[in-house]
Amino acid sequence: MKRRLCLLSSFVASSCLYANEIQLLDEIVTVGTKSEKSVEDQTTHVEVITSETIENSGASNLSEVLNAAPWLYVAPSGKTISIRGMGHSDTLLLIDGKRVNGEFSKTYELERIASGMIERIEILKGSSALLYGSDAMGGVINIITKKPSTETVSGNISMVGGSDKAGADLFVSGKEEKLSYSLYANYLNRDAYTKSKTTDVKVMQSSVEKSPSALSGASTSSFGKLRSALKDSYGISNDYTDNLETKNVGMSLSYEFSDFFTAYVEGSFLDEQKDGLYVSESYATNYKNGSNTIMAKYIPAHQYDDNQRFNLATGFDYTPSDSLHVTYNLAYSKYEKDRKVYTPLWSELGYSSLEASLSSLNISTLEYLTNDAQLTWTINEQNRIVTGAEHRIHNVTSTAYDVDDRTYTGAFIQHETTPFEKLHVVYGVRYDSTSTDEEETSLSIGATYDLLESVKLRASYAQGFRSPDDRELYVDQTNPNGKKMLGATVIDTSAGKTSTYDLKSETSDTTEVGFVAHGEGWILDVAAFDTKIDDRISQVSYTNYNTFENISDSEIKGVETTFDVGLSETVWMQLGYTYQDAKNKTDATKLSDVPERIASISLSYKPIKNLEFRTTTKYVGEQRGTDDEQVGGFSVTNVKVIAKEVFYHTDLFAGIDNIFQKETPEYLGLLPEAAYYVGFNYKF
Repeated sequence: MKRRLCLLSSFVASSCLYANEIQLLDEIVTVGTKSEKSVEDQTTHVEVITSETIENSGASNLSEVLNAAPWLYVAPSGKTISIRGMGHSDTLLLIDGKRVNGEFSKTYELERIASGMIERIEILKGSSALLYGSDAMGGVINIITKKPSTETVSGNISMVGGSDKAGADLFVSGKEEKLSYSLYANYLNRDAYTKSKTTDVKVMQSSVEKSPSALSGASTSSFGKLRSALKDSYGISNDYTDNLETKNVGMSLSYEFSDFFTAYVEGSFLDEQKDGLYVSESYATNYKNGSNTIMAKYIPAHQYDDNQRFNLATGFDYTPSDSLHVTYNLAYSKYEKDRKVYTPLWSELGYSSLEASLSSLNISTLEYLTNDAQLTWTINEQNRIVTGAEHRIHNVTSTAYDVDDRTYTGAFIQHETTPFEKLHVVYGVRYDSTSTDEEETSLSIGATYDLLESVKLRASYAQGFRSPDDRELYVDQTNPNGKKMLGATVIDTSAGKTSTYDLKSETSDTTEVGFVAHGEGWILDVAAFDTKIDDRISQVSYTNYNTFENISDSEIKGVETTFDVGLSETVWMQLGYTYQDAKNKTDATKLSDVPERIASISLSYKPIKNLEFRTTTKYVGEQRGTDDEQVGGFSVTNVKVIAKEVFYHTDLFAGIDNIFQKETPEYLGLLPEAAYYVGFNYKF
């Protein structure tokens, strides 16, 4: 297929020496329609992070890769992501088109996926329930892993080390006649980012917070013992990021039984160890006041996580004719979590040992079994039908809750048509049901129009939904901050929750209009979006517990734009800007944790063929905190240098993140100051 290249810098027109600066508007992706279609022809906004961008980033995991993108917001903690103002729970994470299964909060996934296993990343902005069902109201991030090459043996070895991390990646692939294979392994060890902090300890007495020295009671009483044992304040080394150690291994085998039938099997294993010292908002002492446990507040606590995940999948591609393509996938995933929290003040709180101060225990096993099938029928050059179905079974055994298997079933049909030469239309419908008697029907329609040879318009409307997850429905445990977490269906009279809550799915309607224009040496992409959300599921805090309720109808609307331009034969620039107006329509307040503005500028300078200097500055504007406080904006500048083919297929790179040592608001999680790294990538 003839590929049209849109140039990012003027010198590319006459030379291929700087091919890495070429933006392929017709880059073929599958995330937007589940069929092969170019980025430019997508009716919804799709972005691609290429393999070269990932290799040159110096990133160790997915969080660091995504944080460099001008149109995404990754919190300084590195654990949460937002697309167009939607929370991370509304963003569906896929690896090779399959759901990433793990914790419901999704707060750890960005740090678990090693950058060394990623070939490229496809990001779909906006709702995509038509193709993916629940959890895709904000968008979809599809991580495409490295695939076997056509060569006998090839691969790469990379290592990175720096002020706070050390990591290594290995990838090997090859092909022997009809058998293709690949193997990857990754190791990352990252130190916590720590700063000194003073915490003022309080103890609850007669429903009032008191400093330990202000507690009343005889010296032999429980309050008297706490008064003599506890100080009013403690200085600690607070961890704003966790100590993290991850190990990933994976393999894939594929066999071509014939020209029209290929089958595969793949597996992977993750081992993760992490820990961090922080201040717990509430911690149980080992003392009683009558029959009630005395609670202390703002106590130093240390959380330890030991997690493993095993994935196994198999499936086939069947192409009986040029017009028909059938795929089937069967995937099994098992995730095991072991979380424990202790306090270094165990003796002061009356415990006999550190182990006796155990809190927030969470030992869980989550198992997923997914079947999905898809049929693509290309009727002619102007019409294509894509239809598919999936069935998911989810089983949980946990100290946090216990519930029967939940099942999810969905089916969709989509029609892609070109009724006129310049007009392309995609529309479809999907039906989903769950074992908890939830049913959702989702509609979607979008179109592109070639206004000019260099200008393409696009418009779309899509519905989305997110079903309540097991945690929101059934959880019954104490969280690491010492507060009871109670699902909507749980009753706990001791905490004050005396009734169940009928938690509904949250639903959305998203409208988008935009255009992409390009010329010799530049690309401009502009989109305006409006997402209306009904029955938004939110965590609600009461005096003695947190729970989940449908609290509001919300609306997020905004504009985003990127502009790429070659300023000279050696300098390339990318500008990005996003404005987001996120409101709770129920009480006319702003939604929390949604920056009003995000802006970025990236510059690349290539003085000679194989040497590049790159800098990226991203500004994240003000946002509202969960307690209605105003959280200030911040900016971060990262710099790096990449030297290609320094010796025998080896690239070298080095960089400094947050070079100007800017501080971020503590509410968001602090960033390390001037964190440096160096590394190499050897290809064979």
